Amino acid sequence: METLNQKSEVKLTNRDLALAAYSLAELHNMYLRALEEQSYSEEMTKEQMEETIENIRLAHVKFDAILEATTDPAAEQEE
Repeated sequence: METLNQKSEVKLTNRDLALAAYSLAELHNMYLRALEEQSYSEEMTKEQMEETIENIRLAHVKFDAILEATTDPAAEQEE
């Protein structure tokens, strides 16, 4: 396992938060499709699937809120 030597590589960045939020959104969509197609029954019940989908949605909302709170509006306008 490679050790990170540069301090900038170990800090959590807005890019990391954006990637996490995007990944959670994609996972949420994948689970929704599985629920609609009822292809979850081998691994969990419908109630468990719905609870999992809600937990993924809430995690996405939290990451998105953190990203929004830590993003400098002035820096966004300059890009």
